[in-house]
Amino acid sequence: MARKPLDKLNGIDSRNAVWKVIRALRTEFTVTDVRVHTSLKPESVRDYMTGLTNAGYLKMVGKREAPGRPLTLYTLIKDVGIDAPRVRTDGTHVTQGQGNINLWRTMRILKAFTATELAIKASTEDCQIKENTAKKYCQALTKAKYLKMSGGKGGAAGAYRLMRHTGPKPPQIQRVQQIFDPNTNEVVWSAKGGTHE
Repeated sequence: MARKPLDKLNGIDSRNAVWKVIRALRTEFTVTDVRVHTSLKPESVRDYMTGLTNAGYLKMVGKREAPGRPLTLYTLIKDVGIDAPRVRTDGTHVTQGQGNINLWRTMRILKAFTATELAIKASTEDCQIKENTAKKYCQALTKAKYLKMSGGKGGAAGAYRLMRHTGPKPPQIQRVQQIFDPNTNEVVWSAKGGTHE
């Protein structure tokens, strides 16, 4: 089953919802305890909790008797804050989208930059960002009025200035030709309608 685009989620049908419930329950909870607070299928919650266990965020701490079969009890052992860990079932971390996370964080730090500077400063050992990737992301965010083209440092052509900072999560360019801001939970630009104010 294909995953829904972020702008179509209702707040209780995502891994973020599962993580929020886990953080609230903290000790000795089951997949069922978590699932009743979301609209996800039991297997989706179970798979994510398996990934969290394999990655060291959760620990199996026993069983709870229930009609039919005993249920596994989990305890949160590594709380990393409000952002849900991005893990696969085997516990490996998902790196897709890490480039945009790095680019957005670096934009918020630098405030003014060229695509070249941004690519260099946003790159890490695990995530190398090409100048063209940074340039395309900057161009998209300019359409949505997060960035503005400016003369830049020393009048450098192709410089950008951050004009709109809505939070820590990077605005996302979606396949349906729109930009979604997960900080405000809004579509902020679309090819059909332009900027949404």
